[in-house]
Amino acid sequence: MNQAQLNEFLVELKFNNTKAWFDEHRPRYQMLRAEFVALMGEIIAGVAEFDVSVKDVQPKDTLFRINRDARFSHDKAPYKSTFSAAISPGGRHSDWPLYYLQLGPDEAFVAGGVYAPQPETLRNLRGYIEKHPRKADALLKHPDLLRRFGGLDTAGTLKRFPRGYGEGSALLKYKSFTVAAPLEAVPDAQLRDVIVAQFGVMQPLHAYLRGALAYRAG
Repeated sequence: MNQAQLNEFLVELKFNNTKAWFDEHRPRYQMLRAEFVALMGEIIAGVAEFDVSVKDVQPKDTLFRINRDARFSHDKAPYKSTFSAAISPGGRHSDWPLYYLQLGPDEAFVAGGVYAPQPETLRNLRGYIEKHPRKADALLKHPDLLRRFGGLDTAGTLKRFPRGYGEGSALLKYKSFTVAAPLEAVPDAQLRDVIVAQFGVMQPLHAYLRGALAYRAG
């Protein structure tokens, strides 16, 4: 992936965010998209070495569209100024843990876990957390997650235990179960390995969530 060319294109798109400009520069976009698909293929192969569940994921199926859904937004710009993708055996919109990558000149980062699960999924997760509080506390204190990501993201965490839960692990207060970290600037030749290594550190979170998602609350 030529990061310089990608960032140049995305900066220009940010300041010329119209269909007319995009159509004029579509060949550049298609070239960069093809490079991104190839990068995702290399990342999937790397992740599959420690997470066999993603080995059959097709690179093109991980990419999010560059088109924005502006129907309910005051910002009517038609295109995003980032490239993004998510790897999961259940698809990029799966309830299963995701490996998420975003590239762009303003904000490049990696993330993982389960973001804003649907109510039934959240209920099952909380049922598992309630049943296994020590495992939940151990996850929150996991040294690798703390060292690399500063622990789980606490944005949107409840101040009190949710209704029906009087006490237990603080993980019960979470509504998302994710980690994230900025993607530091690295040479193109090292980009794949750096991203795969970041995803590798997420394994304690993903292993916990897969066990929790297999639980069905009564």
